[in-house]
Parts: sequence; structure tokens; C-alpha cells
Amino acid sequence: MFYTNVHGIILVHDLTNRKSQQNLQCWLGEVLRKENKISGGNGFDLDSEQFVGNQLPLLVIGTKADQTETIRDKNRQSSVAEEFGADQFDLDNYSVKYLAPGSTNAVKLSRFFDKVIERRY
Repeated sequence: MFYTNVHGIILVHDLTNRKSQQNLQCWLGEVLRKENKISGGNGFDLDSEQFVGNQLPLLVIGTKADQTETIRDKNRQSSVAEEFGADQFDLDNYSVKYLAPGSTNAVKLSRFFDKVIERRY
């Protein structure tokens, strides 16, 4: 993990491991505290209002979409992505179509990096 001079946050979790998704808020809280963007507490009591004022670009990526037993509802977001207004998408380990040029996921990724660059410069 890199915490120095944070200009954007990409949270990655394993779709086959529920605890992985549950820990996203904890990781987000840890990064924000290290950067002195929020004060006190632990990641599990992180308030989305504390994050909104920081305007840090946030992207949530779920991995191993190919290993989940059921197809994930396209309208369902991780609770962290929904609560903090972040873009979110899932990746399949075996298919390049998930990040094909012009795909929704590629656009979300590009938009995230555009926000990071705009915020930085």
C-alpha cells in the first residue's frame, strides 16, 4: 500500500470472499486517516460525509467475476461504492472484454484517472 500524497483511491476486493468486500470501508478509513483527511475512529465507523468533503476520486473493483456461482446483478454495487458515490466494476480473470477499449469499465477507469489528474494539476 502507498499512502504518501494520495490523489485517488482504488479499492480492490475478491468477489468470491464476502469478508474482502466488508473490509473495504476499513481500508478506506485507514488511508484517509494516514493522509489526515479524517480524524479518529476505525474504518468501520467511517462516515460518508467525512469522505465527501475530501473530493478524493474513488474506484471500487471486484475481481474473480468468473469464479462467482451466480451472475452478479448489474445494478448491485458494493456498499462502499454506493455509500461513497464511487464508480465500481467487476473483472473476470480470463476475459479481456471487461476492459476492452470503449467498454463501460474502460470508460470508468479512464474517468477515474482523469479525476486524479485534474485534482493533482
